[in-house]
Amino acid sequence: MGVSLENIIKILLVDDHRVVREGLRHMLELEVDIEVVGEAADAKEALNQVKLLSPDIILLDIKMPGMDGVELTRHLKEKQPSCNVIMLTLYEEYLAQAMEAGASGYLLKDIERAELAQAIRQVQRGGAVISESITSKPRIEYEERNGKKAEGGVLQGYGGFSTMLEEVQVVLSSLVEANQLVRFISRVEEVLESRVLQMIGSWKGGTAVTVLLSEPASLESILIKLGEMPEIGTVGEKPLTGEGDPSLLKKADAMPRAKNRRRKTVFVTLKDASPGGD
Repeated sequence: MGVSLENIIKILLVDDHRVVREGLRHMLELEVDIEVVGEAADAKEALNQVKLLSPDIILLDIKMPGMDGVELTRHLKEKQPSCNVIMLTLYEEYLAQAMEAGASGYLLKDIERAELAQAIRQVQRGGAVISESITSKPRIEYEERNGKKAEGGVLQGYGGFSTMLEEVQVVLSSLVEANQLVRFISRVEEVLESRVLQMIGSWKGGTAVTVLLSEPASLESILIKLGEMPEIGTVGEKPLTGEGDPSLLKKADAMPRAKNRRRKTVFVTLKDASPGGD
């Protein structure tokens, strides 16, 4: 299935080694929703390319002649705040400085193609990513300087697909008709190759459906599959509106479940979720 132009993630590669840029380009060309729109070998080139191409994400090396990657990140975020930066480097020790400068990710160059693509999509959705393989010292320094833990859904780790999920909680924040809800749940079971474990409803509007996957899957693949369902309008890791009952998730989380299963919650809206709008 093709990807619409507005959903293509535009990437600018910035690294002073041509062979690295060529390797990254070949890797990312295999992803249908990611396009490398340009390359740069130094800071001056990168700033010009950003102005001309307006990329969504810049994959940026730390060590370059002239202005280094951390300083370039500061300049980039000042000139085009909407453009996200992911550091792709051999060095662990600049994690704190890079993230403080405005980077949304810090990955090591031994990353696999699938993991890099997942990280890019995570950042495009507003998340942040840090390689799991980074040793504890740089992580601790970052946490101490920023007062946050590099975990818990804020900073997602990549480096071994440790975020493979066994359960998914799909939350509909608005009220839908019973027959529409039944059809939707049946489709989710089919698309995700899963079965329903529990369903919790709220009298204020909203339903939380937890499904057990037949095979563990990454959050990224789950979001893509749900996003391709024609009846779904939006899907993401956070609710897109303030509608629904705040107690709904508390009720769902209070239900018994196998403690060793990894679960994530995703929020969806249907294209026609109004009563009587079947």
